[in-house]
Amino acid sequence: MDANQEQYHDQIDAYLRDELSNDEKILFEQSLQNNPELSAEFKIHQELFAQMDESVWITDMFTPEQEEIKEITSYFRSEEAKKLKETIEKAKANYYKTERTSILKGKWIIPVLIAASFSIFVILYSINFSESPQELYAKYNEWNDLPSLTSRSDEDQLTKGQQLFEEKKYNDSFLLFENYIQSTDEVVPATLLYAGISALELDEYKKAISYFDQLINSNAIDQSKGYWYKVLTYLKQGKKEETIQVLEIIIKDQENYNFDKANTLLKKLR
Repeated sequence: MDANQEQYHDQIDAYLRDELSNDEKILFEQSLQNNPELSAEFKIHQELFAQMDESVWITDMFTPEQEEIKEITSYFRSEEAKKLKETIEKAKANYYKTERTSILKGKWIIPVLIAASFSIFVILYSINFSESPQELYAKYNEWNDLPSLTSRSDEDQLTKGQQLFEEKKYNDSFLLFENYIQSTDEVVPATLLYAGISALELDEYKKAISYFDQLINSNAIDQSKGYWYKVLTYLKQGKKEETIQVLEIIIKDQENYNFDKANTLLKKLR
């Protein structure tokens, strides 16, 4: 590598990393306009720098939903992502060390950029499309945000039912909630969720759907939650088309429960 080429690389690298002073930036930008060889080198380095800059991967390539951002952020913190970045860094270092001319180096770097782009595509593809319905069910079947029944001091039966549910004694909790629902004229809407999810955990899918439909058809404030839990019921069974149909209902109204999650999940299934 001749002295001019090495100087180009140092200047370009410092510019892209925002390490130049204001005066140095002005001089460098003027050089870009007046020096075609430097300009050509700059474009190549700029592409490679973009491939290695995680913020560009996220903001310029696509606009993800909030749930996707969490997943992608988690990936970039993983060991797998670190190894990928190290591989691209090594490719960049090798590029700098090569003794070929600027034109040959420009040709050599193209496969590196293609490989980096392909790696990004594989990452995003694996995040968004490789999971089966059952795997997605395992990811989304969180019961932590269910309404509490323990504050209802006049309903010892419901308090006991919630306790059984939290202890994962789903057969007992299902029988208790089913008995309560069938024996009362004024059903507490939340018990339909507990009964439905208990049935879901027992693989009693028809019963689960029945209780979620009762919630959907009620006048309860939380009636839209029934749609989300129907989604989980179909996911667990691997029924992709039925899952998509219910998700499409959820995303029609931003006020529906888990609207953002439904949007993200729908993209993964399509």
